[in-house]
Amino acid sequence: MPQKENKLDNLCNLLENIILQHGREAPTSGQKPAKVDGATALPPPRAGTQNAVPSTSGGLPASLHSALEAGKDLSKEELERERKARKEAKKARKKGPGKENVEERKETQNSGQGSAPATTVKGSPVKGAPTTPVKGAPTTPVKGAAAPAIPVKGAAAAATPMKGAVAKPVKVAAAKSATAGAAVPSSILVVDLKYGKESSEQAGVEVAKPAGQDSTAGKSKADLRRERREKQEAQRQAKLALKEQQEEQKKQKDKQVVMEKGKASSKAKATGEGTRKARVRRASSRGSSERKVPLLGHLPQYSPNPPPHQVNSDSIHPAVLTVGLKMKYGVVEGATARVISMLAALKLFISDYRTPESCDLSRDMAEKLKPNVDFLHACRPHAIAMDNAIRSVKHKINSIDPLTPEAQAKDELRGAIDEFVGENIILASSTIATHATTLIHDDVLLTFGYSALVCDVVEAVVKEGGKVSVVVADYPHPPSGAAMVQRLDRLGVPTYYRLVTDLSHIMSKVTKVVVEAEAVMMNGAVQAMCGTACLALAAATHHKPFIVLCQTYKFCNIDLTDSLVMNELGDANSMVSCPSQEHQGMLADWRDTQNLNVVRLVYDVTPAGLVTVLVTEQNVLPTSAVPVIIHRKYADILGQD
Repeated sequence: MPQKENKLDNLCNLLENIILQHGREAPTSGQKPAKVDGATALPPPRAGTQNAVPSTSGGLPASLHSALEAGKDLSKEELERERKARKEAKKARKKGPGKENVEERKETQNSGQGSAPATTVKGSPVKGAPTTPVKGAPTTPVKGAAAPAIPVKGAAAAATPMKGAVAKPVKVAAAKSATAGAAVPSSILVVDLKYGKESSEQAGVEVAKPAGQDSTAGKSKADLRRERREKQEAQRQAKLALKEQQEEQKKQKDKQVVMEKGKASSKAKATGEGTRKARVRRASSRGSSERKVPLLGHLPQYSPNPPPHQVNSDSIHPAVLTVGLKMKYGVVEGATARVISMLAALKLFISDYRTPESCDLSRDMAEKLKPNVDFLHACRPHAIAMDNAIRSVKHKINSIDPLTPEAQAKDELRGAIDEFVGENIILASSTIATHATTLIHDDVLLTFGYSALVCDVVEAVVKEGGKVSVVVADYPHPPSGAAMVQRLDRLGVPTYYRLVTDLSHIMSKVTKVVVEAEAVMMNGAVQAMCGTACLALAAATHHKPFIVLCQTYKFCNIDLTDSLVMNELGDANSMVSCPSQEHQGMLADWRDTQNLNVVRLVYDVTPAGLVTVLVTEQNVLPTSAVPVIIHRKYADILGQD
């Protein structure tokens, strides 16, 4: 045993002397290291060094030196496979790196650049001694001692890791140097072939981790997810708290508003001005035009006041202004009378017209005619007969030759208006009366309200020796049948006056029902004064003929099936006036009632099925002939705006 211990001590002393001797040695200035396949080759060992002792030339152990020699035999194909394997491993780590391979990803990135910086400690490294790890070279570190790796001054030591190897920092105690001035090993690269890893060891120095890696390197994915959930929950709670705070502030503001309203209402009650009285005064101060019925909101609203206008206006002719106001206040009633008055005013407008210089008469007159027509519509909505007459005048204005002198053109226009009135109104009325005498002989006629055309028919029958009597059914708002009774009485015709509500009692004595139409639609429906449809229903119920008198210029190329699409609103105050002393004035303040609306429709529509015959200046026709007459006679006029 003592002999074995002596041999072991001698061997240890020999190893220490060899290590210290090589630690003091440095390569000559003229000696350059050779490169083998991208790795720096080390200088050969000095002569006299025993082979049994691990060689430490250039700071590497003998195992690394032998691995360097074996690296020469690597083929290019193996190097290419190793390079591809490193790239694939790098991509895989980038896609899903875990906490256990953070350091491996770092070393892989460094190895892709081809070099790894060496970390040095305080001391004087020997110049010119590069440290070159070789792939696959095993390293067996001596217990308690570190193989010196001497980096070149101002240069990084090249580190070429093996396939699949990852640098691993470890702490190694530096070997004690027995010789003064010996360099302390700055970095040791340990290659562990058993586990396929490389580790970069520093003497007393730990490799620093990348910035921002310390917070997540030691945490698992579950911990990170839990932290994110806690953060989101905290944000959610903060939002809920803010929302509750805003709702609380809104409730407080609402309470303040309610308190202020309560104070205001108490003050109003104290002064004797209640909410109901204030509403009544506001309703009474509003005009009738502000009380719109939703079902009839599309119709022009009635207003007791005339439209705003200037007395000495250049755009509106005085004759048109006068006629418009007469229509507004009911001085001129009936479609035929309104058409005649309007055309007379337009004749005066044409006579006073002067064509400006460098202007066309037809275009300039059409532009100046528009405000006059608009004023008439503002006073009272146009009847269909008025629209047809205006279209006829515009059609004539547009057909004037620009080279025609002004005086001649104005004469043509006035002549066209006179011709329209003579043919379509005066001559047509006498022709209709003649056709009606073939249908009426010794009959009891029932008519509605005032109608000049019915008076002409009765007069024609009387002149031919017929014995007729007339029952005038009237609508009390307004009672226009009184004028009809006076005119028939002057003709010596027996006349009876009844309200429309008494039709069921007089229909048994009536033989025929004769009325005048305001317009006849394309589908044969008849538009007349409101109440005419009641007579048509009563006549159909009692099997009495229902005869309609109408000029063809009142035909319209529009289909109507009800009275709500096209109509006119009258004065609603005339509906609430009651002649009875007991009930008079009950609805005088109807506007003060919030949910009460009074509507007066001027026209109603009688379906074509209730009309027995239609008497026109053309002939006695059925209602199905209306489209034919419109197409033959008024296609060019009704197509104009």
